[in-house]
Amino acid sequence: LLALLAYPVLVEPLSSLHGQAMGWSLGYGAFIVLMLALLIFVTRGGEVLTAPAAAHQAAESPTWRQRLVWVLLAAAPSSLMMGVTNHIATDVASAPLLWVIPLALYLTTFILAFADRPILSARLTLTVQAVAVAVCAAVLPFNLGSLPLELIIHLAAFFFTALMCHQALVVRRPAPARLTEFYLWMSLGGVVGGGFNAFIAPLIFNGIWEYPLILALACLARPWGQGSLGRPAWTFLLVGLVAAALAPLAAKAAYFDGVFEAQIWAFTGYDLMLALAKASLAAAVICAILSSRKTVAFIALVMAISLSAPASSDEADDLVSWRSFFGVVTLSETEIEELGGTVRMLAHGTTLHGAQAQDPRHRCRPLVYYAPETPIGQVFTHLREQPPRLRIGAVGLGTGTVAAYARSGDHLTFFEIDPQVIKIATDPTHFSYTTGCAKGKIDYVVGDARLTLAKQPKDQFDVLLIDAFSSDSVPVHLLTVEAMRLYLAQIKPGGVVILHLSNRNLDLIGPAMAVANAAGGAALVQRHEEAETSPELWESNEDALIVARSREALRAYAADPRWEATQPGLVRPWTDDYTNLIGALFRQLKSSFGWSS
Repeated sequence: LLALLAYPVLVEPLSSLHGQAMGWSLGYGAFIVLMLALLIFVTRGGEVLTAPAAAHQAAESPTWRQRLVWVLLAAAPSSLMMGVTNHIATDVASAPLLWVIPLALYLTTFILAFADRPILSARLTLTVQAVAVAVCAAVLPFNLGSLPLELIIHLAAFFFTALMCHQALVVRRPAPARLTEFYLWMSLGGVVGGGFNAFIAPLIFNGIWEYPLILALACLARPWGQGSLGRPAWTFLLVGLVAAALAPLAAKAAYFDGVFEAQIWAFTGYDLMLALAKASLAAAVICAILSSRKTVAFIALVMAISLSAPASSDEADDLVSWRSFFGVVTLSETEIEELGGTVRMLAHGTTLHGAQAQDPRHRCRPLVYYAPETPIGQVFTHLREQPPRLRIGAVGLGTGTVAAYARSGDHLTFFEIDPQVIKIATDPTHFSYTTGCAKGKIDYVVGDARLTLAKQPKDQFDVLLIDAFSSDSVPVHLLTVEAMRLYLAQIKPGGVVILHLSNRNLDLIGPAMAVANAAGGAALVQRHEEAETSPELWESNEDALIVARSREALRAYAADPRWEATQPGLVRPWTDDYTNLIGALFRQLKSSFGWSS
């Protein structure tokens, strides 16, 4: 656990990959030497004490039912750990290193459950777990507007559910003579849980549905008790089911056009129906908590809440979601009057990857990060003043917005790692930048951009856009000195590389400026702020760096006061052997909160 927490905070920032590899190799070598020394010590130590055979024979062999229970009790926490990590990173916050928290909590549950003197009793665990799971199931599809609150709810539900399962494993431990087999089956359960999330869930779910599913099923580990439900339990169960069924009906009524538009007291009927939907969910949660001692009733209510909550959420603009190895991509719509009505958006988790107005007047206008007002748009607007037949490369497709700048005679190549994104961006029923707005030739190269770019001819691009740093999983191998040398080798002597560095959580400008300088390039930087009068999605705040082989290639941009000289000495440049995400995270926090050095 300490090693896990120390790696991103101490090991990675203070040592290179080569140093880490050498340290690990030396440590593993020392471990082998110690094992050999122990072997020699034991074999030369005279009489070897062995456990009496009768003791082993006296321990009953576990049944296959017991083994299955061990596997399932170990699989649930493992699956939940991956599920809550994916949900938090995809739907709550695109922040780096969030995966450390669930993994640390997962390891902590082992420490607490298998301790000789448990710090948390099973009774306390069951009580808190019931409350956390019921609340989590109800709020899961909602945006609460508070990141700390959402993290507390999800992590509490995961932590106490995992602890409950591990405590149930401790209760079911066999005699010491059978512990080796017990731990073997327990380890297999961890593999089964992780394997379900990694290999099966992406094939059968279009969202992170395994998370609420396993959260509910894990409640089977709660004590089942004896006897029938009884009148109070039946009452809570029926009231809770009715409340769970009423919530989506009230939510749908609120969105039904032409109904509840009248003012009622200080509220509209729309507000009242949404309040009724949320109150019904809250009532179902209370009934579930009050039924927690009757496992059957509790699980039934948690499942009912899990089904009711998504249908009751106010996120009515999501059209469809796709899931692949690279995550969940969602197509949604919103209404913006200044853009002629409907605007279609594509998001990877909580990160917007592009938008397109559906009104013909604005359909081919680049929006958000690619608007003409932004640094990326400024570069392409300048290039459109040049003669046609430009050769353009773009790492990261999104909705294909940059294709709107391609003129007849230009040739644009997208380098995209996710084939699903290519299918979406090239389907005219979703987005039409590449199929209806682009005038020149458009083609696609699938794969990791660092590898696929290396296979391209040298000196061919007039402009190379690198737009792959905006999500929670930052591909740092695309922002190293070695990667920058590759980009500079791919552009023409007068060409430019554009790095889109906007990121809510990391300061990427400092490393990028250092990388450009270390790679021998000339660079300019711009921190663009959208105009207060701009309609929603018309443009966006944007951080960008343009790099060229020489200052001469940047002369036109240097004359523009919006572009500034870089400061390459602020941080150590990232290389294939060294990166420092913690440093980038800390610098962004300092900037966000106005902390001084």
